[in-house]
Amino acid sequence: MGAIDAKGRLLIPAGFRDVIAARGGGRTLKLGIGLANRRCLMGYSSDHADRLKSEYDARHGASISTQALAELGTLFASTQTFAIDDAGRIVLPPGLKRAGALVGPVLFLGMYDFFELWDPWTYLADPALQDGQRWLVEGELEAKGLPLERPA
Repeated sequence: MGAIDAKGRLLIPAGFRDVIAARGGGRTLKLGIGLANRRCLMGYSSDHADRLKSEYDARHGASISTQALAELGTLFASTQTFAIDDAGRIVLPPGLKRAGALVGPVLFLGMYDFFELWDPWTYLADPALQDGQRWLVEGELEAKGLPLERPA
């Protein structure tokens, strides 16, 4: 679990940076809004962006249907590219912080080809969350000395 500092910087954990670099992203990270209306951010390397584009093209081709445009907005228009600095940080802009409801602590969840960044209490509020996932996040909060309920 990380945190956004007073200057809006977020340290990307070393393991996530290593995967991004190994997948050809070097020190470049792409972040966009979460899929399926999830109140989080989605992060990935440039090679995953290429796969997303190929899959989009296979589904929609040159279509400008309402569904195709909505998907374009989620997958590409909301995505920004960030250079990871020498300390392993990026600066999150206000729009992405708001989209992901990110203010302080940030939960990083690996999702195979991409990862998600969550406000931990927003994540815990999901009624579909499995018990095992809940226990892991609660353990992370406890380890950081943070309350299990959202602070007032």
